[in-house]
Amino acid sequence: MPNQKDSAMPTYSFENTIGELLDTPETRALIDELCPELLEHPLLGVGRAFPVSVALPFFAELVTEERIEEFRVRLEAL
Repeated sequence: MPNQKDSAMPTYSFENTIGELLDTPETRALIDELCPELLEHPLLGVGRAFPVSVALPFFAELVTEERIEEFRVRLEAL
């Protein structure tokens, strides 16, 4: 789970695992809003243990770079 928010570090980032983001209601809602097609990816179950930064190449075909960047910005703002 995320640590206490530090002013220099966001609570959530692409270093969180896919599983952490799926299991946290506020980050899951962001996925549902911006990247719902990721929830249908055949490797989602296997990818739960990987940081988002490592998993990005596997879903780049499903989501535009612009939406990935919007997701990152909004994720780090939570």
